[in-house]
Amino acid sequence: QIAFESTGMNNTQLRNTKTRNNLVESTRKLSTSLSKVKNVIIDAFRNKISEHDVEVLQTPSPSDVGQALKKNVSHTEVSPLLCQEVNGAKTKGELDISRNTSEDSIKEVSTPEHLFANESNPISISIMYGIINAAMVLPVLMSFGNIIYRDDFFLPYLPVLVKLTVISGAVHQTCFSLFSSLPFAVGQVQDAGLLFLSQMASQMVKICREQGYDADRILATVTVGLSLYTACLGLGLTLIAKCQLASLVQKLPTSVIGGYLAFIGFFCGQSGLSMMSGVEVSGVTEWGRFFTGSSLHMIWPGVVGGCMIYVLVRKIRHMAVLPTCIVGIIVIFYGTLALTGTSIEEARRQGWINQADAPPVWYHTWDYLCLDKVVWSALPPQIPTFIGMVFVVALSSSLDVAAIELELGQPLNYNHELKTVGISNMISGMAGGYTGSYIFSQTIFYLRAGIKSRLAGYIVVLAEVISVILPISLLAYLPNFFFASLLIMICVDLMYEWLWEVRERTTPANYGVALSTFAFIDIIGVEKGILAGLALYLLLLKLGVDMGQIDANYGEDGETLPICDGVNSDIMLNYGGLQEESTKYIRSDSISFTEGALSKSKD
Repeated sequence: QIAFESTGMNNTQLRNTKTRNNLVESTRKLSTSLSKVKNVIIDAFRNKISEHDVEVLQTPSPSDVGQALKKNVSHTEVSPLLCQEVNGAKTKGELDISRNTSEDSIKEVSTPEHLFANESNPISISIMYGIINAAMVLPVLMSFGNIIYRDDFFLPYLPVLVKLTVISGAVHQTCFSLFSSLPFAVGQVQDAGLLFLSQMASQMVKICREQGYDADRILATVTVGLSLYTACLGLGLTLIAKCQLASLVQKLPTSVIGGYLAFIGFFCGQSGLSMMSGVEVSGVTEWGRFFTGSSLHMIWPGVVGGCMIYVLVRKIRHMAVLPTCIVGIIVIFYGTLALTGTSIEEARRQGWINQADAPPVWYHTWDYLCLDKVVWSALPPQIPTFIGMVFVVALSSSLDVAAIELELGQPLNYNHELKTVGISNMISGMAGGYTGSYIFSQTIFYLRAGIKSRLAGYIVVLAEVISVILPISLLAYLPNFFFASLLIMICVDLMYEWLWEVRERTTPANYGVALSTFAFIDIIGVEKGILAGLALYLLLLKLGVDMGQIDANYGEDGETLPICDGVNSDIMLNYGGLQEESTKYIRSDSISFTEGALSKSKD
C-alpha cells in the first residue's frame, strides 16, 4: 500500500499490465534487502541492543519506498513488507526466529516443507501420538460407514462395507502423509461428502429395486458407482488446483456452506437415532417415531453419551478426553451386561448390538465391486448430486486448510493442498473407497503436540490396516449406541457452531442466510437447498444489505484468537506433557522477537 501511494498510481493505473509488471520487477530487486535485515537482526541479538538502536528495522517512509521503487534499486531501509507476493512474484525468504540466538537458528523459510525439513520427533513420541489418533479416528470412520450405507438394504452387509470405509481412510492418510506439505497432516473420510454419498447410495438402491435387480447387482452398482464418483471428484479437485482456481472456489459464501455444515450435523444426529432405534425416517417431520416406548428406550444412552462427550471435549481440552470417553462407553455397556446377567447373543437379539453376517477374509472385501454386475443406467441420475459434491468438498477442504493455516501461523499454498486432496480422492476411488479431506481438528492436535514427523501418520495407517485384517467384525461386539454417540457429538458440535455461535461472528443478514440455507436443504434437498441459499445471499447483496463476512479469527470459546496485526500467535506445544520452547514464525510483513526485547509490526 505504501508503494502504491508513494508512486502516485491509482487503482486504474495499476490495472495496466505494464505498470504492474514494472512494480513486480522492482519488488523482486528489493527482495535482496532481506539478507541485510537478517544480518542486522543477528547483530541485535549478539549485542543485546535496545529498540532505539535498530533504526534500520523501522518501517520506511512512503517517500523512501517510492524513491526505491522508481530507481529500481535495493534499499537497506525497505521493510520486508515489499517482498510479499505481488502479482505472482513470491517472496524468496521469510525469517524464522527462535529463542536460540545463534546465527544458525535464524533460517530462511518459504514454505512449510522448509519449515519442518530438518525437524523430527523421537520415534516413541510419534508412535504414541499415532496410536492416540488412531483410537479417535477409527470409531468415527466406522460411524461414517454407517451413514453412507444407512439404507435398510445394506444392513446385512455392513461389516464388509464398513471395512471399505476404513480402507478408504487408510488410503487417504497414506496420501496426505506422502504428498502434503505438512508432515503432521491427518486426512480421512470426511463429513463434507457423506451426505452426497449417502444420497447417491439410496437413490441407486431405489432405481435398481424399481427395475427388479437382485442384491448382488445392487451392491455392485452402489459400491462401483460411489468409487467412480469419488475418483472423478479427485480428478475435478486436481484440475481446480492445477488451474490455480482454489481462490475462485472460496468465493462461495461461507454462510451458505455454514448452513450446509449444520445440516450435516443434523443428518449425523438423525442417522445416529435411526441406527439405535432401527427406525428409518426421511425428515424431521417423522421424528415422532423415535420417541415411542421401545425406540426411546434404545436411543437415550446414545443421546446422553454423545452430549456428555461434546461437553467434556469442549470443557476439558486434553488429548485423553475422547479416547477415555470411548473406552468408558464400552466398559459401561459390558459392565451392565455382566451385572444383569445378559449375554452378548441376548443383547444382539434385543437390538443393542447390530446383527450382521460374519465378514469374509480381508482380501475378499472388494468382492462386491463387480463391473460385470453394475446397472450402469443407475449412475447418470447422480450427476447433479456429484456436481454439488465437487464444489462443497472443494470449499470445505479450503476451509480446513484455512483453519490449519490460522493455527500454524504460516501461509499455506491452497492450490497445492487442494491438489493433495484431489490425488488422495482419485486413489481412494480407484481402491473402492470414498471421499475424504483434511481432518483439521486432528491435524491441529498433532501440530499442538509438536509432531513434526510423518511417522505418526503412518502409525494411523497401520492401525487401520490391522483393523481390516482382523478376522472378526468390531460391529458384532460394539453396541449401536457406541457409534451413535459419536454421531450425536458431531451433530451437537456442527449445529451449535453454525446455527448459534456463528451469530456473534457475522451480520444479522449473513446469519439469516446460514439459517435459511439449513432450512432450504431440509425442505427441498441438498443441491437445490444450496442453490436457494446462494440465490438469497446474492439477492440481499444486490439490495445493498450489509452481508459482512464470517469472522475466521474466532476461537472455539467464542473469543478472538490472539493474533496481532501481522504477527502470528505462538504455537504452544503443551499437549500430553510434551512442552517445547515456543517459536514464532515471522511473516514477511512483520518483525518480532520472542525474547520480548524488540517487537515491531507496522503496515
